[in-house]
Amino acid sequence: MDLDPGGRQLAGLILDAAGRGEHDQVASLIAPLDAERLCSLVTVLAVQVDQSAPASSATGPAAVCELAINAAAPMFGTTPEAILSAERRRPVSDARAVAMTAARETGLSLPAIAEHFNKDHGSVIHAVRRTAERPRLADAAARVSEHVNSRYTARLPRTEESVVDLHQRPLASTFEPDGPVEHAVVAAADAFNTTPEVLLGADRSRAAADARAVAMTAARIHGHSLPTIARHFERDHTTVLQATRRIEKTPPLRDLAAKIAADLPEQPASASAGRLEVDEHVPERGPRSLGLREQQRAIPVAAERAQLRVAR
Repeated sequence: MDLDPGGRQLAGLILDAAGRGEHDQVASLIAPLDAERLCSLVTVLAVQVDQSAPASSATGPAAVCELAINAAAPMFGTTPEAILSAERRRPVSDARAVAMTAARETGLSLPAIAEHFNKDHGSVIHAVRRTAERPRLADAAARVSEHVNSRYTARLPRTEESVVDLHQRPLASTFEPDGPVEHAVVAAADAFNTTPEVLLGADRSRAAADARAVAMTAARIHGHSLPTIARHFERDHTTVLQATRRIEKTPPLRDLAAKIAADLPEQPASASAGRLEVDEHVPERGPRSLGLREQQRAIPVAAERAQLRVAR
């Protein structure tokens, strides 16, 4: 058996078989190789394994997509470059669909995935549906998704090392927190090395979305209603609900949200004092005057109407 240029295809097949625990298949792939080719294969395998992590340590959509692509490529005996190209061979298109599906399952939006793969939204939707309809691809996508989550969450901020003092603000921010929800925003922003303005804005990057969702979840754990949280973030309550559900599925972020929630202050005294002042000035209820409609209903209509009689 001749190694393909670079030996990457054979290395991918071996890694895929090893990942499924098919040791006999691995042995049969290696058996025809002589010593020289085995040495070449070992070198290529080392490179393939090293490429399972993205070159950068970022936590944005690009890092998630790279993790998915690098994990899916060897499963189908192809390369990350081929997945990102316009090539339509079945192994490449299957690997591309699996990578897109895994990225989608980790929470990336359709626009983010489409942008990284240089495709339109419809192509991503079609790939996800095709993967779901084929058990072999669905199984591969599940394994890639698990790989992405384990690698990606390893870089996420940890509870013990990231939670900010809730009485301090990031130096680059002028945001003044007032109340538990806004304190949660400050803590989550600091944990992700960003600012409250980013969390409260329209930034849809993965890091901003994670930080925003953590703040929402912390406020929810603290006991605030979905509409209340939604008002602070200028979102609808459905967005808050989806964010909290996503955080519940990601242990590091869930733990971070719980820690932030446990350290949140109660409602500021100024807010409660303001409510008391308003209550004190409410006048006692006296006799209620009739409204316009009630007054109109009280007037006997028949007595006011002119009666027309026909003379005989």
